[in-house]
Amino acid sequence: MDEGRRISPFAEDTLALLIEAAGGSGEKLAKEEALEVIRTDERFGQADAQAALTELESRGHIYYVGETVRITPTDE
Repeated sequence: MDEGRRISPFAEDTLALLIEAAGGSGEKLAKEEALEVIRTDERFGQADAQAALTELESRGHIYYVGETVRITPTDE
């Protein structure tokens, strides 16, 4: 993985949740749906959900189009 795209284990877990909920990398979720997916996991709270999305966006693992969270496609 590209050094600039490395993320914390916390964000890795969050990304895995989003990929599963969306049906794979390269897919999308409404932002509220993405937050709900994260919040419903017992490991995360509201602040955790937003922090995880921020980290994932800053590292290029997700991006926003309007109110939609898109998961950046991977080669894996």
